[in-house]
Amino acid sequence: MGIIARQTIKGSIYSYLGALIGFVNVALIMPQIFSTAEIGLTNLLVAISAIFGQFGSLGMVNVTIRQFPYFRDEKNNHNGFLFFLIAVGTLGFLICSGAYYILKPMLIAENIEKSPLFAEYIYLLIPLIFISIFHLLIDSYNRILFNASFGLFVKEFLLRILNFGGIMLFWFGIFDFNDFIIFYTVSYGVPVLLICLVLMKKHQFLLKPSFTIFKPAFLKEIVSVAAFGLISGFSGMVVMQLDRYLINHFCDLSATGIYSTVFFFGTIILLPGRSLVRISGSLIAEAFKSNDNGKVDVIYKKSTTNLMIIGTILFLLIWGNVNSILEILPPAFSQGRYVILFISLAHLFQMIASVSGEIIQFSKYYRQHVVIMIVLIISIVSLNIILLPEIGITGAGIASAVSFLIYFIIRFLFIKIKLGFQPFEIKHLLILIFGAAAYFLSLLLPQVGNYIIDLILRSALLCVLFAAPLYFAGYLNEYKSLINDFLGKLKLKK
Repeated sequence: MGIIARQTIKGSIYSYLGALIGFVNVALIMPQIFSTAEIGLTNLLVAISAIFGQFGSLGMVNVTIRQFPYFRDEKNNHNGFLFFLIAVGTLGFLICSGAYYILKPMLIAENIEKSPLFAEYIYLLIPLIFISIFHLLIDSYNRILFNASFGLFVKEFLLRILNFGGIMLFWFGIFDFNDFIIFYTVSYGVPVLLICLVLMKKHQFLLKPSFTIFKPAFLKEIVSVAAFGLISGFSGMVVMQLDRYLINHFCDLSATGIYSTVFFFGTIILLPGRSLVRISGSLIAEAFKSNDNGKVDVIYKKSTTNLMIIGTILFLLIWGNVNSILEILPPAFSQGRYVILFISLAHLFQMIASVSGEIIQFSKYYRQHVVIMIVLIISIVSLNIILLPEIGITGAGIASAVSFLIYFIIRFLFIKIKLGFQPFEIKHLLILIFGAAAYFLSLLLPQVGNYIIDLILRSALLCVLFAAPLYFAGYLNEYKSLINDFLGKLKLKK
């Protein structure tokens, strides 16, 4: 777990620094200086371009993670893999551009009255789609070279710094909204450029084509992996971004802005999981290639325990402090209280599921992963259609929580039946019981008048109430060893 631990810690640091800046951007500043419609526009553009971008990658992210071990040969330019990757991405962008121009009149007609800002700035989808496609491809290539943390640094941290700069320029009157939205679009391309520069520095930006490895049988396998990867990846992106489009459809751009802002707090739970899953996916693919199922089992068990502990404490900190969170936001955002609860639950389920999706994707059962993703999409879309008209944006939160619970259960059962891996023990149930006990005991602390003081006191209490029984039960031993290792290195340097 050495590579996983190092990359996860580095990635988590970048993610949480980025989350801190994101909190300042999304929760403290943007609601004060932008209208809810303007906030909704930024999120809707990114959401739609992300869906297009996933389709435009044509399944090559999955091919990169699953098939690159067969291309890996630095002396031979990795058998022309990067050239192949970029060529397919270019084809995907041309297809998406054609789809955009076909769908553009319909999108404008649908939004011209209730979301006129989106109709005005719809042209920005083209550069955002281009950026989205090539970020997915270049980042996956960089990740398979075991440098996952840099991708997180530029996407989670640096991008939010750039966004903060754009917000400040708007706040001080240097930018008008048009300038801001152009700057916001361009900033999304910076991570792609920087990853390319790092690859060049490491002599891994190898564009020389080579077709020697593309034997008919191997090419057929690549096409198969890409096809199922396209459906799976596209489905995953639809799941993560479709709710914003549906809210805009059933409500309006202002509701999308409110939902997107409070949604941010729930996503904090996922941050440490992202870095672990990114690097674990690469190692799981290598392990399956070597028929090392034991290694996959170890990664699955350790990842599940660690992510359940981290996810639970983050859920407690968010929902336990929901009153203080809503004090920070303008009054219009109070209708997002239960969105925070249900999105946090949805992301907690994803943390507990840990690397189960990656195990299915990189096993011989990768085709079945597509079926599981389709079940998830049907669940999310149908529940949103039922609940959004009745209870508004809270319905979107409930739809996500229920759908991800179903998704988690299906993946767990599939892996247990088909591969024989089962990560759960009695300690996992106890972790959840300790978390529930910590939450209900924290309610005994009366609300303090100043929300900042209340947030600090309640957070400290929740951490102590949750961590103490975990510590005495011995569930934090791996964290203790990591801390001791870190302190030992500091002593050595001194």
